[in-house]
Amino acid sequence: MRKIIKTIGALIVAPFFIVFLYLLAALIGGLIPSSVKSVNETSRQLEKPVYLTANALHADIAIPINSLSLQQFSFLREVGFPLDNPELEYLVIGWGAREFYTSTSQYSDIGIAKAWRALVGDASVMHVAPAGDLTKSESVIPIHMSEKGFARMLDFMLETFQKTQSQPILLPDTTFGYGDLFYEAKGEFNIFNPCNVWVSKAMKEAGVSNGIWTPTTYSLLLHHKLYN
Repeated sequence: MRKIIKTIGALIVAPFFIVFLYLLAALIGGLIPSSVKSVNETSRQLEKPVYLTANALHADIAIPINSLSLQQFSFLREVGFPLDNPELEYLVIGWGAREFYTSTSQYSDIGIAKAWRALVGDASVMHVAPAGDLTKSESVIPIHMSEKGFARMLDFMLETFQKTQSQPILLPDTTFGYGDLFYEAKGEFNIFNPCNVWVSKAMKEAGVSNGIWTPTTYSLLLHHKLYN
C-alpha cells in the first residue's frame, strides 16, 4: 500500500516539477546573453525605435513605418491592409501556433485542447496588425537598432512567411477584426520553440542582445530590461 501511495504521490508531483524545471531553464536562458549578428558600428541608427510588445504569454515586434518597411511589406496592399493610412505608424508582427493563435484573441478563448496542441506541436502562422503611436504605451519596450540591423530583421521576418510563387499565403477569413491578417508561416510551434523564441531570433538578426533561450515573455523581457 505504501508503494502505491508513493507512486501516486510521485505522479502528482512530477508535472509540477517538470513545469518548475522548464521555468527555471527559461529564466537562466533569459539571463545569459547569446551571440548576435555583428553590425557595422558606422551604420546609422534607425530614426524611430522598434518596440517589443508582450502580454503574459505572447510577444510581438512592432516595426516603424518607413520607406524600407513599406517596400518589404508592400504585398499587404493587395489584400486591403491600410498600409498607406497616414495614421498608421507601426506594423505589429508575430509568429505563433496556428490553431491557438488564430482563435484566442483574449484569455477567455483559451481551451485545454488548443493549449495542448500548441505544446506538443502545431503548424505556424504569421500575424500582421496595424498600430498607431506607441510612445505612450506602458506595455512596450523600445529597442534601438541600426538601419542595417533593421533591414536584416525584416529579411528574417519575410523569410518566415510561407510563400507560393514568391507571394505570402494569406489565411482567408482569419482575423481578430481590427484590420489584422494571418498568413501561413514556416516552422513548427511547440513548447521548446514558441513565439517568444522567434522574437528573440529576429532581434538577434538585428544585432540586438537576447538570451540564449527565451520561451516565456518573462525571460524575454527580463533580458531586455537588463541588457538593452
